[in-house]
Amino acid sequence: MISVLIPTRDRADKLARALASVAAQTKPAGEIIVVDDGSSPSEAVAIAALVACTPGARLLRHDQSLGAASARNAAANEAQGEVLAFLDSDDWWVPERLAAHRIALAQPDIVLSYNRARLTRSGAGSARGIVGRAPSSRWSLPVALAGWNFMGSCSSVCVTATAFRSVGGFDPSLPSCQDWDLWLRLSKGGDFAFVAEPLTFLDIGPHARITTSSGAVEAGHAQVHARALQLAATASERRHVAAEHLWTLAEIESRFGRPAPALGHMLQSLLRCPTARALERAPALLVAAIRDLPGQRR
Repeated sequence: MISVLIPTRDRADKLARALASVAAQTKPAGEIIVVDDGSSPSEAVAIAALVACTPGARLLRHDQSLGAASARNAAANEAQGEVLAFLDSDDWWVPERLAAHRIALAQPDIVLSYNRARLTRSGAGSARGIVGRAPSSRWSLPVALAGWNFMGSCSSVCVTATAFRSVGGFDPSLPSCQDWDLWLRLSKGGDFAFVAEPLTFLDIGPHARITTSSGAVEAGHAQVHARALQLAATASERRHVAAEHLWTLAEIESRFGRPAPALGHMLQSLLRCPTARALERAPALLVAAIRDLPGQRR
C-alpha cells in the first residue's frame, strides 16, 4: 500500500489541486495523510473541509507551525503503507504517477524512486523547465548525490517506509535542504530507481516557499554541504564534490541577484574540477551574472 503524505499551511486553494491529482491516480493510493502545520483559523476550516470530502484522506493538525520536515515526519509516523509518497501542497501529479512508481519500487534492492518534474507558475500548467536526472555513471550513487541534489524535491519521490524510518526521517533542524539531506542518508542503504517521465508539476509561483528565502537557502546548503563532503573518500571524489558545491553556490548567488560572488564561485568551481553540470550551465550563468553586474542593467 502507498501512503501519500501532504504537509500544508495556509494553502487551501493549492491543496485542493494537490488532492484532486491524488484522487485522479490510475492506481489509487491506500491512504492520504494531510498535516495542517499551524494554519490560520479560516484556512484550517477550509483545509479540514477539503480533507473530509476526499476519499481515503485524514487530517493531522499542529496548533503551531513546526515546519514541513516535522509535518512530514508526523505523517510518516501515522502511515500504514509500505511506501511513502511525498507531495507538497503547492505541487501536483499526473494520473500515472503512482502506477509508475509501483513498477520502479518492485525492482530488487530499490529503497527510493524518483521522477522528473515540470516547473510551472501558479498552476498554469505551462512548462518552465524540467528538473530531475539520472545519477552520473562515473560516480557511486552516494558520491554523485553528495555533489548536488539532481533528484529534485519531495513531490517527485517515493521511499519505502522501512528505509525512511531506519534513517530517522527528515531532519527538522535544517533551515532548508531537508530533502537532499534525507536522500544522502538513504543512498548509503540501498539503490534508487529513476523514472524518466515528468510525472510531477512543481509550482514555482510567487507564493512563500523556503526556496525564496536567501537566508534559509544559504544556511541549509552550508550544513548539508559539510555533511555531503564526508561521503567523498578519495581525493578525486572530494575535488568533484567540492566543485559541485561551489557551482551550487554560484547558482544561489545568481538567483538572489548577487552577480559578483556568483562569478567568483563559478570560476572557483571550474578551476577546482570542471564538472559536467558546470560546463552545461556555464554559458547561461555567465550571461545572467554579467547582465546583473552594476552598470550593466538597463
